[in-house]
Amino acid sequence: MATTATMGRAARKPSRARPDTMHSAGHHRPPRRSTACLLVAGALGALGATGAAGVYAQSDGSSGESGEGAKRLGLTVVPRVGLSETWTDNLTLAPKGSRDQAFITGISPGVTITNRTGWMRGVLDYTLDGLIYVKSDQSSRVQNQLVARGNAELIPSTLFVDVNGNISQQSISAFGQTSPSNDLANPNRTEVRTLSVSPYWRGMLSTIASFELRAMGQIRDSSEGGSGNSSVSGDTKEGTVSFSLSGPQGRALNWGLQAYTRRMHYELTGQDNRSSSAVASLNWIPDVDWVLGVTAGREKSDYLGKDTSTIYGLSAKWLPTPRTTLSGDWQHHSYGDSHNAVLEHRMTQVVVRFNSTQSVSTGSDPSGQMTNYQLLDLQYTSIEPDAAKRDALVRALLAAMGLNPSAISSSGFLTNSATMQQRNELSVAWSGQRMTVTLAANDNKSRGLGTSATSSDDLALTNNIRQRGVTVSVAYRFTPLSTGNLTYTRQQSRGDSTTVDLSTGMSSLYATSTLRLGPRTDATLGLRHTRSDGQALGYRENAVYAQVSQRF
Repeated sequence: MATTATMGRAARKPSRARPDTMHSAGHHRPPRRSTACLLVAGALGALGATGAAGVYAQSDGSSGESGEGAKRLGLTVVPRVGLSETWTDNLTLAPKGSRDQAFITGISPGVTITNRTGWMRGVLDYTLDGLIYVKSDQSSRVQNQLVARGNAELIPSTLFVDVNGNISQQSISAFGQTSPSNDLANPNRTEVRTLSVSPYWRGMLSTIASFELRAMGQIRDSSEGGSGNSSVSGDTKEGTVSFSLSGPQGRALNWGLQAYTRRMHYELTGQDNRSSSAVASLNWIPDVDWVLGVTAGREKSDYLGKDTSTIYGLSAKWLPTPRTTLSGDWQHHSYGDSHNAVLEHRMTQVVVRFNSTQSVSTGSDPSGQMTNYQLLDLQYTSIEPDAAKRDALVRALLAAMGLNPSAISSSGFLTNSATMQQRNELSVAWSGQRMTVTLAANDNKSRGLGTSATSSDDLALTNNIRQRGVTVSVAYRFTPLSTGNLTYTRQQSRGDSTTVDLSTGMSSLYATSTLRLGPRTDATLGLRHTRSDGQALGYRENAVYAQVSQRF
């Protein structure tokens, strides 16, 4: 089992630089029930075509089985299926005296496709969870989970396309019920699907400068129902066009020009937010360990009414040692200053990372809400920029900690307007010969920027929402084939309203044991205890669960 420190050192090895896959493109809204199918089919088809091209483009490759799944050159396909059984004493998260005991049978086929060669590179991980409730009135249902990102190089070193797709279970309201598992019946949960595409053109203007012209668009779609909210709560469409110029690299003093225009549309309210800016930057490298910069320009936005103003900022990056990074930037805006600060240090057995950001969130992601996979993926972006390699790194780390990749690690909510969001995150990991201890804490603040009168989200009730969470996990390797894990999580949300009680909290304790039954077979046995705060939404829940997964 890989340890955190080992993975951190491995991620520092140089790799072929490729564009990151963090942007996307908008589309007309497809029929609500077919969006998940379109996301999965499109991503599978793209990666499948890529793999075929990679196989036939090189004559020195050979096919065959190697490890898990079929590996042909850079293409790896790993099908899998999981079978789980859970007993819970509170399926519907009801208060004492109204608990609904039930058995939950889960059947979860899935596939992981990774491609690292050819004209398109990326990773796709999809799982279809079928849930059957026994001794309960709850109807059987299915859930989709998808993480897909890829980069297509259409013209070598010139024309690229980034594609990103995601399907996950998300909380609708910060003040509604929270649950420790997506298997439980929670009316405050909905399935959110996001599809994004971003074509861009890179080139050189003689030896004077390099440029990038990029178009980005994204569509987010949520399922029907949920806690009395509208069926399009949180649904958005976003489009952005940007252009950047950079002076020749390798000089102590360099310059840059950046311009963009963006439009954000919210389906529920019909509200549009538009913003655009033109900024000039100057960067100075006084020493190999230092980078200092200044920015200045003009910005136009309508977050707090139509406004055109001057923006300016400072940035700095310091690398005192190969294992330590300290960086930060700050920028002044008329609607609120933005910043991004990162402190990262890696030692032989300890990895520490602190990140603080503040910026406008237009709702492309549920405010403050991330799964375990998304949180670690974001934290390791600077360590491993390659999407496929970072996916393997994050999944190995989650397996070492015994954490479910799709479980919510920080609470959040769906929004129907722009927000000013501040996120503070701390993660610490210590790894020994047999034991791994991790700590992840977050403190998120969201402030509304011109909430619509027809909005039904949390920011219509209060203008400020604060959400905090902490996860502590201890994993111990008993033998090379068996591990045990003890995890504690705490999440809390609070609003500043003086007329209604806007506060919720949940604490969960997990104890799990995982055994490797064969080269491609794992079994897990776990216990769970959960306590939820609140007079109206408080509950207690206990569960015993077992799972067997088979990779092919």
